[in-house]
Amino acid sequence: MEFEQVLVKTGGFGRFQKTVMVLALILSGLHTSLSAFGHYLILVTPFSQWCFHNYSAPSAEEISALPRGRCQGVAMHSGEDGHYNGTIFQDGLKACPSGWQYDPNEVFPTVTMENEWVCGDSWKLYTVHTAFWLGSMAGYLICGVLSDRIGRKKTIMTLTVIGSTANLAATFFSDLVAFSILRFFTGIGALTVNSVVFVLAIEYTVSQRRTLVSFVWVATWGSLNSVAPWYGYLTQSWRSLLYAAVVADVLLLSCLAWFPESSSWLLSVGRTSEAVHHLQRLASRNGISVTRDAVLELLPGEDKESTSKVLSFCESTIATLKLPRLRRTTLLIYATWFFVSFCYNGCTLELGRLGLNIYTTYSIAMALELPVSIICIISLDVLGRRWPNVTFLVVGGVSCITMGLARTTSETWTMTMAALCLSAFSGCYMITYQLASEIFPTVIRGRAVQLQRLVGELGGLAGMHVATLAERDRFLPVTVMGAMALAASVFAFFLPDTVHLALPQTLEDGEGLATDRGLCFCPVSAADLFFKRRGGHRNVYCVTPNTGRPSSETVASEA
Repeated sequence: MEFEQVLVKTGGFGRFQKTVMVLALILSGLHTSLSAFGHYLILVTPFSQWCFHNYSAPSAEEISALPRGRCQGVAMHSGEDGHYNGTIFQDGLKACPSGWQYDPNEVFPTVTMENEWVCGDSWKLYTVHTAFWLGSMAGYLICGVLSDRIGRKKTIMTLTVIGSTANLAATFFSDLVAFSILRFFTGIGALTVNSVVFVLAIEYTVSQRRTLVSFVWVATWGSLNSVAPWYGYLTQSWRSLLYAAVVADVLLLSCLAWFPESSSWLLSVGRTSEAVHHLQRLASRNGISVTRDAVLELLPGEDKESTSKVLSFCESTIATLKLPRLRRTTLLIYATWFFVSFCYNGCTLELGRLGLNIYTTYSIAMALELPVSIICIISLDVLGRRWPNVTFLVVGGVSCITMGLARTTSETWTMTMAALCLSAFSGCYMITYQLASEIFPTVIRGRAVQLQRLVGELGGLAGMHVATLAERDRFLPVTVMGAMALAASVFAFFLPDTVHLALPQTLEDGEGLATDRGLCFCPVSAADLFFKRRGGHRNVYCVTPNTGRPSSETVASEA
């Protein structure tokens, strides 16, 4: 794990990391906010739809005065004062020959409203959603292979170009078939770009600052998502969101021109000369002069591996499965991520079905991700990864189940519980994602993280379909999500804690990662603090790492 020493030698978390790297994280967050969260916004279905059978041109005031509800048939009649009044004569209509009418105060014009993908044609809406998530899954498969074969930077740029081209084309073709195909290609790069930028940033970050990088990543996502609905409100056009996504992609590509390829990846595939060159440039940007020999001294033997073999996808998968601890960790984190994505995406979709003001609901829920990120950045380096992650999952699960059992119609209660659920899921989303980037060794990190995200997309797709159960029972989806969150907390509890550990480089490093840390490990334990004051380090655990049997042994080592 000598690469950690190289990062310290080249400036640690220096000027380059604080400027170019942080800017790339922010722009990738903007890309994901407009491409992924923007996907939800341009397909929002207004809470109420009306079909006027004998009145073709209702005013906005007349529509606003009607009772709220889905797929309602309305008969208009003239009153004594000459004004028209509406009477609801049928609920649950499937089709409207005269065209569905919506309240413009509920939400800006969306693709769903423009094409009337509501009521009997709502399946078209879910077809587009499915195409997007299938594209996202395909993107992770493609990205998982490319990022470890051609590098992180080229992968990011390729997927960004594909996604931005599809977004631009979608502003011209909004019919079901064409729009679904374009959404598929948008999905390929919507989330994958952000995840690869995050991996690239993590690989240039010393262990003491990795939580800060995760904070910037998540805080950007939450902050921009809270603003995005109001951008739609100001422009009153779903196309403006797609145009903004294209502009964000151009800015991201411009920033990447200053970003080096991952040196740890270059070393892992035997391209030592290029890696050393990038590290010397990195040191120069941080105001430090480092010679080639000084870098190579910290990488004993690396310069002799210029012909090292790059593991294929199948070879690395088989090698991972042969190592018992790495195999167990991989299965645990994939299962945890499936449930976390299931709950987060399902809860995000559910926000649009609560019957509340869509702009306020999304803004408040997403803005709360910022304080959650602050809690994470404070707690992760103090309490480790395991305990905050499990706590967020339990809080989110209990909140969802409570909301489902209470079945209240209070808007204040509904908004409070929904915001609490989404905030908790946001916290475990951030922690689990960072944990995956720290657990997997460099030689498989790119594809392993992308496969993890692929598993997450399967969870997100399942969460989307569970959210549709609200058509039958408004509180059924949150009850299911609560149960899933509690199940995820069990899996998360058995994941290793990687706080303050250097990133593993080889499969052997990954197999031996955190072997001295048991299930009761916590950085603030009394024994750890006692030994740290004396310049040492101590880990206390109540079960042995491999067997799980009780143990009273303590390990003390020099820092």
